[in-house]
Amino acid sequence: MTESWVAEWDGALAAVGRDFSGGERHVAADEVERGAVRRYCEPLEFDCPLHHDASAALAAGYRGIVAPVSGISSRWSRGALWEPGMPTRYPSADRDADMIRSAEARMTRLPVPRMPRTFATDVEIEYGEPVCVGDRLTTSGLRLVSVVPKETRVGRGAFVTTESSIHNQRGELVATVRHGGFQYRPRPFETQAGSASAGGGGDGAQRNQPAPEAARAPSVDWSQQRFFEDVAVGDEVPPVSLNVTITRLVVEAGANLDFSQVHHHEGVARVSGAPDVYANNIFVQGWWERAVREFIGIRGHFKRTGPLRMRIFNTVGDTVTTKGVVTRAWREAGEGLLELEMRTEMSRGVSVGPGPVIVSLPLRGSAGA
Repeated sequence: MTESWVAEWDGALAAVGRDFSGGERHVAADEVERGAVRRYCEPLEFDCPLHHDASAALAAGYRGIVAPVSGISSRWSRGALWEPGMPTRYPSADRDADMIRSAEARMTRLPVPRMPRTFATDVEIEYGEPVCVGDRLTTSGLRLVSVVPKETRVGRGAFVTTESSIHNQRGELVATVRHGGFQYRPRPFETQAGSASAGGGGDGAQRNQPAPEAARAPSVDWSQQRFFEDVAVGDEVPPVSLNVTITRLVVEAGANLDFSQVHHHEGVARVSGAPDVYANNIFVQGWWERAVREFIGIRGHFKRTGPLRMRIFNTVGDTVTTKGVVTRAWREAGEGLLELEMRTEMSRGVSVGPGPVIVSLPLRGSAGA
């Protein structure tokens, strides 16, 4: 007999494949701004010239400074938190009260049972036209791709995946994005809190000791370009390490505008089933982008990322290291294509991935080589 909590999801399972956008198109609140790109790169310490040097971007064939691809699925396509004429987003004076988010109204169109908690679990993006400073993006579609009921250590619910398309102001397809999340009723939070081994706890002085490898300044020579012919299956994508601290998460939230309390409020994070506050989906995508970009150089191009699956929480007090390996290399339609298997590791094991990133590298003898 099907358990009652699983039966709650029958309506959602029957609706898989349908579009619940109602035909609405959601225009980003702002054009992509140079200052926003700079702030986005700051917590990643991401120094690729494409994101701050207009002349380098133009020389690489772009229309101007390029917005990092990791921000396409959220940051560069976000609506406003509040606009003139809206009621307050902060109706409660409780010190821990969350804000009301307009974006949540869109997700209520999905025929899924209302769950008190949700967190992002994975993302898959196929890239089209690059996003540059001055572009304004529009999101359309809300197709229900899959619903998988499951009982996990944090609670009972379902992994829900939706698909949307993002276009620029010229109507060009920028990306097709699949977002996955776990919507659930949490277990009693007392069973999730407690020891330092649950993640992030322990002595504060020890947690704040910088890892030597992570403390180094970026040392990539962006004037050197890797070509397709230089790469072989089995080659490693060099590691990039970052220390996850509360300060860094606050700076990062201000840059990518994901103000969900689970990423900065320890109590809310623990009630949700996480051991402590943790890095959000956009930040994680940024780790993968930086590691891959440092490998493919300025003239490399992102074709697809993911599925990128979050396995365990990337919590504060840890050092995360993102690295990869070349698993496939082939030529297609005049391009040199690589499949990279990327993953992020921390003290408790692999936290993200392994997952694929498809990129192209210039061929020797091609224009501009």
